[in-house]
Amino acid sequence: MGVDRREKRSPRRARTLMVAGLGVGALLQAGLVWAGPLVGTSSFKWASSSQVRALLAKDNGTAQGTTVSYSGPVARVVIEVPQPEFPFPKFEIDHLRNPTLVLPAGATVKFTFINRIKDFSHSFQVTKTAPPFPMFPKLQPVMAGTELSPASTGAKVAYANFTWHPAAGHYYYVCAIPGHAKMGMFGSIVVQ
Repeated sequence: MGVDRREKRSPRRARTLMVAGLGVGALLQAGLVWAGPLVGTSSFKWASSSQVRALLAKDNGTAQGTTVSYSGPVARVVIEVPQPEFPFPKFEIDHLRNPTLVLPAGATVKFTFINRIKDFSHSFQVTKTAPPFPMFPKLQPVMAGTELSPASTGAKVAYANFTWHPAAGHYYYVCAIPGHAKMGMFGSIVVQ
């Protein structure tokens, strides 16, 4: 009686899958180590759920379709990484997933970046580098933004405020954690 080839390949397949899984894990770990020197958490603060709701209410944009438009001399843009994060990963602005932001040239843009995800960091940077993004994006930020956030813990959520004075042009907002922009964690900014 012969041996079924499927039974023979099964342990080999299991080893291959295990090695592939370890490889991806090592790649992500290497990416986090690579991103490690960029960590700047001193600007982050902690907020309760009610404080987060108050922060979200400060956004003064108008959502229509897949775009959030801002007008006036001060644009208040509140970016949230929501919990749960499926489909993974995404930014939300005015309840829209990775919307296009339209900002007036010459305005003062006051960003608030909120990371609701427990046990995982994210970042928010603005760049002129256009998609598609590789696993390890080499961004040249025009605004450094938050770099890596602390992960939210318990009932506290990490957030940061920062300001940008954009010139007219086309930009992208991106999470610089390796693999996140490649998986779709980015959006477009039009300043006109």
